[in-house]
Amino acid sequence: MPTLSPDLEFARFCPILGVVQKVRNMQQPVIDLGVGVPGFLPAPHIVNAAIEAASEHSGGYGSSQGDAALLSAYLGYLHRQGYDFYTTHNLVAGLGAKHLLFSVLRAIIRPGDEILVSTPCWPTYFDIADLVGAGVVDVVCTAQTGFKMTAQALEQALSDNVRVVMLNSPGNPTGAVYSAQELMALAQVLRERDVWIISDDVYQRFVYDMPNCPSLLSVAPDLRDRIIKIDSVSKIYGMPGWRVGLLAANERIATAVTTLNSNSISNLPPIPAAAAAAAFNGDQGFSYAARDRLARQRQALLAELQGAPHLSFCAPAGAFYLFMDVRQALGKSLRGSVISDDERFCSLLLDEYGVALIPGSFFGAPGHARLSYSGTAEQVLAGAQRIKEFLTAIA
Repeated sequence: MPTLSPDLEFARFCPILGVVQKVRNMQQPVIDLGVGVPGFLPAPHIVNAAIEAASEHSGGYGSSQGDAALLSAYLGYLHRQGYDFYTTHNLVAGLGAKHLLFSVLRAIIRPGDEILVSTPCWPTYFDIADLVGAGVVDVVCTAQTGFKMTAQALEQALSDNVRVVMLNSPGNPTGAVYSAQELMALAQVLRERDVWIISDDVYQRFVYDMPNCPSLLSVAPDLRDRIIKIDSVSKIYGMPGWRVGLLAANERIATAVTTLNSNSISNLPPIPAAAAAAAFNGDQGFSYAARDRLARQRQALLAELQGAPHLSFCAPAGAFYLFMDVRQALGKSLRGSVISDDERFCSLLLDEYGVALIPGSFFGAPGHARLSYSGTAEQVLAGAQRIKEFLTAIA
């Protein structure tokens, strides 16, 4: 029997999607606080744009760079944020942020190159690095630094082999948000190194206790030729299943990714492209209303879990996740079942109390668990109460 490519022989299925599938297969009802969906649907004007596109489309191929109307709408979105140095030549559309991250790294990684990430982080960073043949330099961040990489840690971790530095703010799974001052310190280090910087900005609208989310592009526009900005309609417009991602970067990067699109997906389908264009161009009120709802649910969740046994956490400043330290529960038991690690913690919580979380080891942080508070207020509160019951029952 012929073998698979070595890159895929040992590749793992996305671990978060594995939990999603397990929840779907459960026989009893589950309070799903694991999956990272935004918890709201796109506004009617977005759906109507998709319907209109479906009725008018000729059925032919589209542009591998992206539909002109979508690129124009995304450009307007960027210019409204002050990034007026971009033109459509810097932009590319893809099948979600994950697809664009894969394509970008495929375009720039050479044999022996490494990608620098700070953990806890989205596990797809590790998996894509494996698939494109890159090594990973892992800068471990803890609650003591708010799960954020310091300039000193970045400087110590950089080497001649590091070709890409990943930044994600607000962060998945921690909800950590870098301040402008912290980003300026990172920028000072990055100016001294000839590396690409991928800014994963898919959660940037969801920040709390601040007017907007600071970004590396804002504080260090002189680095813009090396910054690869990744955006998505999935989170901020309630459209994860529509699979529309956008990239803004140096024209060489945009051209390379467009070429990869031409040889892989051909083009983003016109129906989700039209919907995404309407999302960027249209009334933003429903998206900001979702952010306000998430802010309220964040506060209610923190109040509910405060003081729970065997549990500690940092209040998240953005996104819609709470990253919980459950190491105090490890080694204890629930009705004779030993909680050996964070995966067992989450498995027991799901099987015995019907609440789904994501193990922290998936994000490079064993002994933790990620909770998504993007569901309904009632669901999040009920799940938090069951978690407290679980924590109280273990001994």
